[in-house]
Amino acid sequence: MPSEIAPGRPVWLELNAQRVTTGISFYQALFGWTSRPLHVPPWGAIPNVVNGSRIFGNQFMAMGSFAPPKWNIWFSADLERAEAAVTAAGGDIGQGIHTLGDLGQMLNVSDPWGNAFSMIRLADDPPEYDACGDPCRAEFWGKRAAELPDFYAQVLGLKLTITPTGAMLSDGPTARLFFRDGDYEMPPRWIPYFRTSSTGGDCERARRAGAVVQIHEETIPHLGGLVVLSDPAGAYFGLVDISDAKPVD
Repeated sequence: MPSEIAPGRPVWLELNAQRVTTGISFYQALFGWTSRPLHVPPWGAIPNVVNGSRIFGNQFMAMGSFAPPKWNIWFSADLERAEAAVTAAGGDIGQGIHTLGDLGQMLNVSDPWGNAFSMIRLADDPPEYDACGDPCRAEFWGKRAAELPDFYAQVLGLKLTITPTGAMLSDGPTARLFFRDGDYEMPPRWIPYFRTSSTGGDCERARRAGAVVQIHEETIPHLGGLVVLSDPAGAYFGLVDISDAKPVD
């Protein structure tokens, strides 16, 4: 049965890094996250990421010494629609829609340019509104980013809007995904934005705790005030205050 959750929300995350414990400890201090063990055969106990009463992710140690540290993101989606759209566009749907224990149904795909992209229908829907410390937006970094938005709009059923700084995909008045103009000399990745009530204040606290600022504080009208950093484990993330974001027309 299709979920009632709006598409394009980053509703499940996984921090994958060599120094994953260091990274999670950093976020726990920054946002007040806690952890809860989840037993998943055959991997054993996997620590879940908990913000208040919401569970929205887990942590894994990256396999291989050269694996880049990153946040993996699963976006809410109509999985049947997404699977058909990826196939029609020439992407790779991998093993297709499948169930992962009690978590829900997942779809891990690659777009026609070879970028990995994951979607999920959670068994337990997340809250309607994102709290501070929750993932709420995402941005794609990688080469040829300007060629991608139309594909993702079709897959997720989102509205595409071109802005002075990049392409934006929205669910009604709410911006969800952003494709910043410009190429980045790094492996392609999705960057999660965590909600904050003080972008500048939390950025300074994050910097003092070992984060490195990658894009200094700026305001993108439909997203809000934001900053992009890398955490002590090397994974990129953003902070965003959505309270002053303008609705998408």
